[in-house]
Amino acid sequence: MKRAIQEFYENNPLMVSSPFGGVDGINEALLESVFRNLAIDVADKHILDVGCGRGFTGEYIRARGGRYTGIDLVASGSDFPLALGDATHLPFPGASFDGVLCIDAFEHFPDGAAAAREFRRVLREDGFMFLSAPNYGNVAGLVKWACETLGGYDKNTWAPFRRWQPQELEQPLTGSRVRRLYGNAGFTRIRRIGHGPEVGLGLFPWIDHPRMPEAIQFRLQRLAAWAGPGIAQTFPWTSLHGFWKMEP
Repeated sequence: MKRAIQEFYENNPLMVSSPFGGVDGINEALLESVFRNLAIDVADKHILDVGCGRGFTGEYIRARGGRYTGIDLVASGSDFPLALGDATHLPFPGASFDGVLCIDAFEHFPDGAAAAREFRRVLREDGFMFLSAPNYGNVAGLVKWACETLGGYDKNTWAPFRRWQPQELEQPLTGSRVRRLYGNAGFTRIRRIGHGPEVGLGLFPWIDHPRMPEAIQFRLQRLAAWAGPGIAQTFPWTSLHGFWKMEP
């Protein structure tokens, strides 16, 4: 499984992405807004970025006086310290970091419970964990179940990204599952916020279906962009992505 994931992202580099960017850079304004809403401060902190891709968050961390270390299964060029490794066996001593980031990688880990325990192990007692991950506790989750159960997609491959392109190990994370995994790993304070621009994909994933006419897609996207922020604020489970802050 580990090798299959490595090969997928080596052959599909454009899939190394998230609401924060990741292919050619990072959406710093969005990251700043999310961190502010979750009361996350990276200034002068030592931050570990698990599943870091090309390490673009390193620029954000260093600009605020922090130290950045990234780790990923796939090697990529970067000016920041990057290690090759597995999230379930992090090559760092316990209590090494003030913060741990895992941005749109956790759903691809075969053993999420072991990864969550490792995040807690390397985190200092007063540290924080930031997680960005797809949320399938909504209509998108029902579509995922139907597509994979009825044979249209292999198990754990459907996602409403890039016109429903199959993924490698896209597990159906939900809010309750995330809380359970991280609660069992020793995190006691857990908070989630939704992502307004993706409420449309969470509640109507056909927006990005490959057969959706562009004219209709454009109108639906505009409607979702208008209504999404208010809906996500009240009902964070509606958005396709959830942003989480966990503390010991």
